[in-house]
Amino acid sequence: MKNTKLDLLVPVDFKEFCLKSIDYAKKLQSIKQLKIHLLHVVDSQTWWDDYFNSEELIIRATEKLEAFKKEQQLPSNTEIIVFQGKPYKRITEYASKIDARYIVMSDNYPLSKGQKILGSTLSQVIMKAEQPVISITNKEDVIFKNIVVPLDLNQSCRLQLYNSVAIALINNSKVHIVSVLPKVEDLKLSRINQKIEKYKKTYEENGINYTVQLLVKEEFLAYKSIIKYCEENKVDSIIIMTHSEAIRYDNYLGAFAQHIINEATMPVVSINNASAQYWEKKLGDSVDDPLRLFPKNKK
Repeated sequence: MKNTKLDLLVPVDFKEFCLKSIDYAKKLQSIKQLKIHLLHVVDSQTWWDDYFNSEELIIRATEKLEAFKKEQQLPSNTEIIVFQGKPYKRITEYASKIDARYIVMSDNYPLSKGQKILGSTLSQVIMKAEQPVISITNKEDVIFKNIVVPLDLNQSCRLQLYNSVAIALINNSKVHIVSVLPKVEDLKLSRINQKIEKYKKTYEENGINYTVQLLVKEEFLAYKSIIKYCEENKVDSIIIMTHSEAIRYDNYLGAFAQHIINEATMPVVSINNASAQYWEKKLGDSVDDPLRLFPKNKK
């Protein structure tokens, strides 16, 4: 595996919830040689625009972000960046500029009547970013050691599986392929199992430890079975594909993806079609690709 640059982008809005993403970034930095970028975006439509000019807003925010960096005891090489504008646009633009390996975010949208709702900035970043987005719910002690890849017949399995291979190789992870099926007499004869059997060869060729679990649906909604499996098996991350391979960007997150991001108690790595190709560019020929998951990856 060739050595690749590690830049981690962590958007900061100074609210309590962002401390979870900072904590995760610090743990990731402790096991990897990476550079953290703290980015704060001054929303151009906030009420204080009437009282301060743009330069004053940037100066005040920069001072606050610098103090935040010291308070959180982040490494001295941590970059401090402040922009003004729409948060999701500035976040995705800067992530592309530095070619960040991940964008790490925690949702700060308040609970509504006991139900979680995905905040607009996080959802927009997940849909538009050209890098994988890790959404954080709780503080995590273990990172990328037990990964779940939930698959069904409607998802873009090819890119999702390739990303799990890449992350597993980087982090020496164990991958759990999990699919939820309606009650059938023989799970091994199901179409999803046939698809999984096809793709297993890529894990085997790369020497990745993996398991396959076909679950009979116990709940009305499949995402509940996935989350239950993750909690029972002490999974530390879930990889989901949020878009169809047929499109580069989309303005819609499916119900399954939204529920997983909202309700999972462990970090979720969200990948759209654009960000899925990040790993192909980074790893190139270092991944054995017997099934040609990526046509450009020539052996």
